[in-house]
Amino acid sequence: MTQVGLFIIGEPSTRLMKQKIMNELLDLIENDFDKVAFCDDENSNDMLYVFFDIKKQEQIHKLLVKYDILIGYQNLTSDFLFQKNLNPIFNEGDFKDMLIEYLDSHLDSDTVLDKINDMGIKSLNEIDYKVLQK
Repeated sequence: MTQVGLFIIGEPSTRLMKQKIMNELLDLIENDFDKVAFCDDENSNDMLYVFFDIKKQEQIHKLLVKYDILIGYQNLTSDFLFQKNLNPIFNEGDFKDMLIEYLDSHLDSDTVLDKINDMGIKSLNEIDYKVLQK
């Protein structure tokens, strides 16, 4: 199953090292650029959101640890399915389309019912109601 992971990445020591890491990361991602979102955090660290299975996320994790640039990692799958605490980059454009595509593929009625139990009926939005009507 596709999970949503957030990698917080520090700056490599040199530009050459940054290019090497980027090339290896691109090899891991292959042609799945539409499953990756990125931005900066308040400390100018790169934030890399990935929509991959756990195996591919472990490979990315291993790469970032290898080059000692991984600051942090979080699995945000439930936050994305519940559509809570999302980075504003997912409110518009390509990244919003990425979120909607993920929800269309992974959101089910059981998850929406879990959201109601966790956050209340008022937390539901149009996407949640569509899932419940299926």
